[in-house]
Amino acid sequence: MTLKLSRTSAGQSAWSSDELLTTFRDPGGSLRLEAESAVREIYPVARESVLALLGAEFYLRAEARGDVISSTVEDDAGGLRLLHPRVAVPTYPWEWTASQWRAAARLTLNLCVEALAEGWILKDATPLNILFRGARPVLVDVLSFERWDPQSSLWLAYGQYTRTFLLPLLMHRLLHWPLELSFFRRDGYEPAEVYGALGWTQRLSRAALWPITLPTWLDSRKGASERATQAVKRGGDPELNAHVLQRTLAGLRRSTEAALPAVAGSAWAEYTQTSMHYTAADHAAKQAWVAEVLERLRPAFVLDLGANTGEYSLLAASKGAQVVALERDQAAAERLFLRTCAEEGVSQKIQTIHADLARPTPAAGWENRETASLLSRLADRFDLVMMLAVIHHLLLMEQIPLPAILALCHRLTKRYLIVEWVPVSDPMFQSLLRGRDALYGHLSEEELRAATAGLFREVERFALQNGRILYLFEKP
Repeated sequence: MTLKLSRTSAGQSAWSSDELLTTFRDPGGSLRLEAESAVREIYPVARESVLALLGAEFYLRAEARGDVISSTVEDDAGGLRLLHPRVAVPTYPWEWTASQWRAAARLTLNLCVEALAEGWILKDATPLNILFRGARPVLVDVLSFERWDPQSSLWLAYGQYTRTFLLPLLMHRLLHWPLELSFFRRDGYEPAEVYGALGWTQRLSRAALWPITLPTWLDSRKGASERATQAVKRGGDPELNAHVLQRTLAGLRRSTEAALPAVAGSAWAEYTQTSMHYTAADHAAKQAWVAEVLERLRPAFVLDLGANTGEYSLLAASKGAQVVALERDQAAAERLFLRTCAEEGVSQKIQTIHADLARPTPAAGWENRETASLLSRLADRFDLVMMLAVIHHLLLMEQIPLPAILALCHRLTKRYLIVEWVPVSDPMFQSLLRGRDALYGHLSEEELRAATAGLFREVERFALQNGRILYLFEKP
């Protein structure tokens, strides 16, 4: 943490209709986004607690590791503010893979355990407090920490953690409920709600018994006043209370790990190994050409659309780029994320987003301005956008017009675009055509060039032996 006492003003807090609202749910402060920083206003009621937190040893360690967002402090007549660096491309839980959920949950529990040892605790435990830098989660809500009451053995955020972390993961594993449903469930699932969706074998399973079945049974037998009375019971030995809390957190960690489903396969997750229309020579030629372009251009920030399991994302990262890898197939995105975690030196260079470019995440929340749309978070941020073997999917599976695809690419890139053109004769094109020859059977490179008119100029063209064409375009 950098401590800076200044007399500067807080800056303008007004926002246009295209910007996010200043946050309003936390009684301790609010957050607004500015060009270079996320500015957190600390209300007087939370001032002393926040200053104490920023000097706590556990917090300084977590900040130094990158587990908590760094803060620059401005303390003047206008009040206390924290300036946090902007995360380049923030993502939300509904755009994460299962292993990203687990990584965010691990960080939340680990920070709570570490804080507890020094008399602090998390009062909030939701995936919405976590962002990703590359493959690493980071807690961004400083106001989630509060002093621990040594007279209590209850973790008040237990229910929130269960609803927003554990139950979505568990229902994803047991019933294959998509994690993307969290878009509609900011506050997660109630145990009684998911209990009704489970069969008796699942209800009595070890995975569901404690977080779902028993709470549902108990709630049906107790009145609200009795539960409220039990919730506020305090007293006992502080050391024993801390021990109980540590056991509670350890139990949640075990339950969360057990809730993670096995890494699934899919046709697209196996695409690189099973694609019969690509020979080893074609693969090598394509990779060598892309590597040479990356080496020559040296883009700092790359967007890999349709990244699959990350072959070209890793290539871009090896050339020094920060990479955002977007993949709509769940299994492929999961493998991509796990691969970036395992590959030495790239865990902070490649950020996985599980999303569909043809149906991108919309803005949401109050007035549609609490969480930004995916395209607004991606637009005009990248030195290079790669669309390798993607355009024909958008054309044939989603029926997106070619000019619209190129117009979107123009919005996303600041300068360069790599496109892999798949001809009509290609086996993959034919498998997706499905008898619609009259609509798409005439497509050629001329249509691609026409769609780029006024948006891009052609820099380079490279033909593979299998008939596919690699293009490098540049904004004029």
